[in-house]
Amino acid sequence: MRIDATYRVATPLFCAGTDPNRAELRLPSFKGALRFWWRALAWSHCGGDLEQIQKQENALFGSAGRGQSRLIMRLAPASHPQTMIEKGQVLTSPARNGSVVGQGARYLGYGVMEAFDNKKRNTKAGELTRACLLTPLEFTVQLRGCDLNESQLSSLRHALIALGTLGGMGAKGRKGYGSLVLRSFCCDGVERWRPPQDVTGLRKAIGDLHRDRRGSGLPAFTAVSDQARHVLLSSSKQEPIELLDLVGRELVRYRSWGRNGKILGGEVDSERNFKDDHDLMKGNMPGHPVHPRRIAFGLPHNYGKRKDQKIDPHNRNFDRRASPLFIHIHEFDALPVAVLSFLPARFLPKERSAISVGGRKVAQKPEEELYRPIHDFLDRLLDPGKRKEPFTDVIEVGP
Repeated sequence: MRIDATYRVATPLFCAGTDPNRAELRLPSFKGALRFWWRALAWSHCGGDLEQIQKQENALFGSAGRGQSRLIMRLAPASHPQTMIEKGQVLTSPARNGSVVGQGARYLGYGVMEAFDNKKRNTKAGELTRACLLTPLEFTVQLRGCDLNESQLSSLRHALIALGTLGGMGAKGRKGYGSLVLRSFCCDGVERWRPPQDVTGLRKAIGDLHRDRRGSGLPAFTAVSDQARHVLLSSSKQEPIELLDLVGRELVRYRSWGRNGKILGGEVDSERNFKDDHDLMKGNMPGHPVHPRRIAFGLPHNYGKRKDQKIDPHNRNFDRRASPLFIHIHEFDALPVAVLSFLPARFLPKERSAISVGGRKVAQKPEEELYRPIHDFLDRLLDPGKRKEPFTDVIEVGP
């Protein structure tokens, strides 16, 4: 069985090998992303049976105990040269006449670029802290399957589609950078899937990923389940990075306390939606120890450099919890669409579900309560009276 899957990279891709100063399109990174989405879909397809999920994953992708993968993958030679921006250069937007990308895009790029000018470090807003590949960029992954049964072929197909409609690869892949758009899917030279041409088609493609779902309840790991939500956002922006900027700006409006009551470079008044989080970390909230509500968006969640301003998992074996809110920018021949996917799961392992708040051990709130801020953010986007950025249409994908 020969499978050819062609992807378009919609937003700058932060992907590198052993040399972090050199960005490159890497097959191991693609394999890791594909395996993640295969596992995310397997939770429902296997009814939450962890033993069965592991058995099927090892049979398809290989393992130390099971042996070699039944899949051989390679990257087809690129038809166009790749354009790289080096560390220390500023990420710009074509829609801004070559000026630095917007504050929302920079906010979502924390860790790979500077958010603001910093005179002490002599850095500029949008200055990259690691290299990236620019768009437009397309690549084809050629997969060769050895004795794949129908179930394995179907699960692989759905994983390739999920990666190309919900996900991305590289650093900040959950924040909308490195978004991958599946453009074609062929088996033995025959087209087996047609890419969506508009929002309606994209909505159907995402809905199809929820078919044949078994089991219910909160997954043990990040997965597509009956608890998931998908929201599609349209705007008049033609450049994918500009749409990503709008999403980032809306998230800043919702989450950020700001400085002196201002956010987004002093342009906008802070809404201060999480005053209790602020008061807690400033020592103004007496009573039983609790953790900030905004940890729902991931850990660590820090309020400063001092130990008493840091919030982490209270466990030595791991120090972070990735955000369950995924941002994907889907590029059509017309205007791009943002896909926000909330894939809730058990926030921390049940036996280690404690939070370190400034060095104090605090019990984690039940997930139903803990994830409320993310639900509220998605509901805000769906409400024209609450959202602030100029999205032209926002719809939720039904189950």
